Amino acid sequence: MNRLVFTYIVILILSAQNYLKAENLSQKNSDFFIQKVDSMLLQKKIYNREKELKIAEMKEKAGHATTDIDRYLYNSLLYKEYSTFNADSALKYIDRNIDIANRVGNDEWRARTCIDKSELLAGTGLLNEATAAIRGLDSSKLPYELLVDYYGQMIFLYSHLGNYAGGDSNQYYVKERLYKDSIMEIINPSHHDYLWYKGWDILGTDNNDPSVIAALVKKLESSKLNSRQDAKDAYMLSKLYEQKRDYENFKKYMAVSAMVDIKTANAEIASLEELAKIMFKEGDIDRAYPYINYSFNQALRFPNRVRTFGIASTLDTINYAYQERNRQQEHRIRIFLVLVCILAVISIATVVIIILQNRQLKKQRANLDEANLSLNLHLEELSSAQKLLASVNTQLNEANKSLQSKNEELNEANYVKEEYIGYIFTICSNYIRKLDDLRKSIHVKAVTRKYKEIEESTASADMMKDELKDFYHSFDSIFLHIYPDFVSDFNSLLLPEKQIIPKEGELLNTELRIYALVRLGITDSVKIAEFLHCSPQTVYNNRFKVRNKSIIPKEKFAETVRTLGKFMERPS
Repeated sequence: MNRLVFTYIVILILSAQNYLKAENLSQKNSDFFIQKVDSMLLQKKIYNREKELKIAEMKEKAGHATTDIDRYLYNSLLYKEYSTFNADSALKYIDRNIDIANRVGNDEWRARTCIDKSELLAGTGLLNEATAAIRGLDSSKLPYELLVDYYGQMIFLYSHLGNYAGGDSNQYYVKERLYKDSIMEIINPSHHDYLWYKGWDILGTDNNDPSVIAALVKKLESSKLNSRQDAKDAYMLSKLYEQKRDYENFKKYMAVSAMVDIKTANAEIASLEELAKIMFKEGDIDRAYPYINYSFNQALRFPNRVRTFGIASTLDTINYAYQERNRQQEHRIRIFLVLVCILAVISIATVVIIILQNRQLKKQRANLDEANLSLNLHLEELSSAQKLLASVNTQLNEANKSLQSKNEELNEANYVKEEYIGYIFTICSNYIRKLDDLRKSIHVKAVTRKYKEIEESTASADMMKDELKDFYHSFDSIFLHIYPDFVSDFNSLLLPEKQIIPKEGELLNTELRIYALVRLGITDSVKIAEFLHCSPQTVYNNRFKVRNKSIIPKEKFAETVRTLGKFMERPS
């Protein structure tokens, strides 16, 4: 008894774990529900045990029945539990109810049991027996509820007969269509199977009524998904989505139907067979094989002869693919094992070689250590020599740089000296010529007694101004020939608005000429004044005024000026 209670508690816990809230249907995709199917298949024994416990409890209560009504009701309940679990047991309770109905003379009970028996026999593949069981009923005398079930069973029966006969348009399918039309004329939308029959009425036609899909979705979302009716609704919804070519929802709701069938231990599990075909089509053999195998075993246990025959061909196809995949995997594993063995032999040989080499390496390392000690001593001596050599090289580089700088300065000074020596010789020669011309002119005027002209020519300062102007022009030309960029470089040291621009016709003005002399190395204002024929104060004032325009510190201005101007070397 304690074991029974413990088992029942485990079943309740697992049932709670697998309970799906309504919102999960719309929020989860098909992969989620397929994983749930995988999980629930692992617990199939527990669900079967739960079913057996429920039936055992019902049998215990049925044993206390004292009236025909109670016995009939308990037999009906046990038939419903066995109708999808064990056909032989279900048939036993149907026959008991037929005996009770005949004994008490209740036509409605007799009609109900005949319809149920026909449905059970058709489900097991005994189609002739199923036809005989329902043949004697007069549909015109049946009440509404039984008439709906009667038409439903005739649809079920002729569907199986048509499937067994083969072909797409045999006489059984014609009769099936007639009964579909009949049931849709009488069934009330509030009937619990209305959407089921409405779905069958739509399937295989061009009528894609979206209201049926919406109603089924709404119904499932409000259900606990724990009854055969839920499995049927999910199956029908899946088939309607398949007809619309919505394969994601087709797969999703087929998985939901399979979940409910597994949970309720339904041996008539058509949904899982369909799901196995879907998985096989998608190449997921690891799921297709256990799905179809479970469906086949359930059909054998029920037993359902028609479904067993139908599943067998699918099982063979999937099993062949599964075995072929396994053979390929085994072949690959054998290849891997051979490779591993080869690698193991190579590894062992490698280890032996490494050990031998390590021994040789130890000997060589000892010799190398001795050589390293000797080498380190030589390296230290070499390092000292290198440091000394580096120091000497540094001093030599500095001396070379200094010498190169002095050579450049000397080269520039020699060039400037040569240019200006030539310039001075030219000026002196010109002045000697001009003095000789002046002497001759005065001599002529003195001989001819033109003393007044002599006085006028010697008293005028114009000649002096012209000579000074020529002197400045010659100086400017030679300087700018040597330093052509001097003016622009000099102005770069001044504020933009204070830059010095020579007038038109001038090469340099007084301010630029003063600093041109500074560039040549003449920094004494007295010497500059003598050269430019002006007062030292004038030179000082001009230098002071220009320094005030500078953008660099005043004390560095003269030194910076001495570096200005790109030196134009003489052509080689």
